Amino acid sequence: MSSFAIKNVRIFDGDNVLEDADVIVKDGIIEQVGPDLNPGDLPSISTPGYTLLPGLIDAHCHPDRELRLLEQSFRFGITTIMDMHNVHENAVQLKRWAQARKDVPDVKSCHYAATIKGGWPAWVEMKLPGIEPGRFDNYPNVNSEEAAEAYIQKAVEGKYDYIKLMHEDGRALGIAEGQIEKPTEAVQEAVVRAAHKRGLKVVGHALSLEDTREILRAGVDGLAHTFFDEPMTPEIIELHRRNNVWVNPTLACAGALTGESLDIFKQFSEDDRVKNKLSTGDIELMHHCLHLKAPGAKWEYAIDSVRQLRAAGTDIICGSDAAAGAPGSVFGANLHIEMYLLVMKAGLPAQEVLRGATSLTADLFGWNDRGRIAEGLKADLLLVEGNPLSNITDTLNIRAIWRDGVKFEGHQGFPQH
Repeated sequence: MSSFAIKNVRIFDGDNVLEDADVIVKDGIIEQVGPDLNPGDLPSISTPGYTLLPGLIDAHCHPDRELRLLEQSFRFGITTIMDMHNVHENAVQLKRWAQARKDVPDVKSCHYAATIKGGWPAWVEMKLPGIEPGRFDNYPNVNSEEAAEAYIQKAVEGKYDYIKLMHEDGRALGIAEGQIEKPTEAVQEAVVRAAHKRGLKVVGHALSLEDTREILRAGVDGLAHTFFDEPMTPEIIELHRRNNVWVNPTLACAGALTGESLDIFKQFSEDDRVKNKLSTGDIELMHHCLHLKAPGAKWEYAIDSVRQLRAAGTDIICGSDAAAGAPGSVFGANLHIEMYLLVMKAGLPAQEVLRGATSLTADLFGWNDRGRIAEGLKADLLLVEGNPLSNITDTLNIRAIWRDGVKFEGHQGFPQH
């Protein structure tokens, strides 16, 4: 049903909180938001004690070509996912599924990231079991300024939603120098220039302080991670400030890499609100970590970087970096773990974290049709019991999900119209 009313509910609209308010949706679009609205003859539900939020946006994941991962994300209230590197044909198929169905998230994707032969992520992917032959044959080899221009032109023709730069030499992961190829700063700058000329945002991958420094100098709009091999420095904070660069810290991923987040993963895996939505295989993944770090690397470096960057005014957005089969990495659940870590470990206010998982991400990428509960926007909505503004894990008390006003009927316990 795409026309309905929700009454007497706490609303987090993406920025602010409205107590005991109403929302009217008509034909999948939010028509009115406010107190004491008249729904007329529309089907309506009254939900005192519940909180209505915009559908969540996972700003970083790797769904490959698996429909089940879209379905699983949706069960956790995620109505938009951002694919941060994929085979082009996979990204196209994911988008087709999202266009055809309302019980999976909408899909945004960078399709192929700007990669280099022998670089990240092909270097690590080649070591994984089950990789199909020829997977890397069509990965871009962006190794010159001319190649940068050609890559961006292909991105425009392929309808990439944004650009992802890979700038990774493996030092934070304990990988010996010289094993992973990395583009020069000049090449990365050329990618950024070409992308910006065509109105595309650029997100940079880097896991070490040194790689982060270089990619910030290249002029990226945002970072897909924060680093964990060294403490934050005033220089990095100044580079963020100079170009107004946001960061998606992926603290859950950093904790899996250092092996220090295992107890928290296990805690969530034992929560009925999580495990009832997952396969036994995914629950098993939450009982393991990646353990891939350089000597001296610490999860606390990543956590403290969030504290310092936030204090300096950097925008913090929320993404899981979920990747199929990776230890400590589970679609849907990990976005909720990420929000928990940003509140409980990095000390961000819950309202700020929720904004980073909804309106802020939409704003930064220029998606003015989602991320808020406001007149004229898509009715991508998440209804939870309780108040995640005071207890962030209440985002797991999911009672209803709508995408474009279509209510998800995937499990029991939702209020009925």
